Amino acid sequence: MKRLATFISRLFDPFIMLAVVFIVHTYRIPIFLYTFLTMVILPLALYVIAWKTKVVSNWDITNRTERPKILWPMVLIECICLFVFRLWIIIPVLVAITGLAIITHWWKISGHAMASAFTAGTLVMTYGWSWWPVLLIPLIVSWARVVRRDHTVTQVVAGMTYSLGILIGSRVMFHVS
Repeated sequence: MKRLATFISRLFDPFIMLAVVFIVHTYRIPIFLYTFLTMVILPLALYVIAWKTKVVSNWDITNRTERPKILWPMVLIECICLFVFRLWIIIPVLVAITGLAIITHWWKISGHAMASAFTAGTLVMTYGWSWWPVLLIPLIVSWARVVRRDHTVTQVVAGMTYSLGILIGSRVMFHVS
């Protein structure tokens, strides 16, 4: 059971999930490759370097106090790129990452649950309710995170609820998904 949970956690890693959101929102723009390299690949590369050099102790950053070492540089990169490339459509992603960075100073919310719910919600909001099966992904990911004992049920529910709140709020306030 734990091996399946680990497989699910890796398959739906937050970097993969947020890359999907990024692609959905930006694949049509002429500078897509540049934005993808700087806003998705660069943060991933920095994360891998931090992991390999033991800045963070493991891939999932199970130690909550290590998370800001990765999250705040990601927020900085995303903010700079947001203004340089004028990609206002990704403001909800930036809000989600910033909120996760703030929350993690006090509590260990599930980034996996947050990213998978954000991605599933984005796909449904963008392509319509015919994509409803993707809404099962956050549930499966949350199950996996609890089985692996990376998070409590409360932490995964908070991650999902937080990101869906951001998506719904951004849709209502700014008509974006």
